[in-house]
Amino acid sequence: MIRASEHQALIHVLLERYGLPADCVEIVPDVRAWCLQRRIAAPKMKSERAAVSFSRGDSCAIVLRDEQTDRMIHSAKQLMELFGGYGKEVAELKDDVAYLAHLVLHEIAYFKLKTTKQDPRDKWAFQQLPGALAAARASSQSFSGSRL
Repeated sequence: MIRASEHQALIHVLLERYGLPADCVEIVPDVRAWCLQRRIAAPKMKSERAAVSFSRGDSCAIVLRDEQTDRMIHSAKQLMELFGGYGKEVAELKDDVAYLAHLVLHEIAYFKLKTTKQDPRDKWAFQQLPGALAAARASSQSFSGSRL
């Protein structure tokens, strides 16, 4: 299990690296409930949704579920392996921090690639992951409360 709120420094480094403002991310207990409260299309959304991205006018918004459970992480990895064919890449997600970084990159890809399609966003996120993690580790002095 990983809590996104414990890794805000990592998230902010990733956002900065790709030119997105730190305030575009909101970490919440339940993404679906957050969307329903704001009348954002969520009826078909799973209750344990890990994240969602959308545009608000000219700005971007990424909503991350704070608690990413082991079951959620395992399920997401399985889906990427089975339906995306990313077995080798998923094997590189050796720890929860790498998984969280991939998840955030996947959501950033929504804005960079201008697509809601999962496969190109996963592909882009996996391509960016090594450099993004290296940049985050290089900024590790700002990660006092974050485990990298």
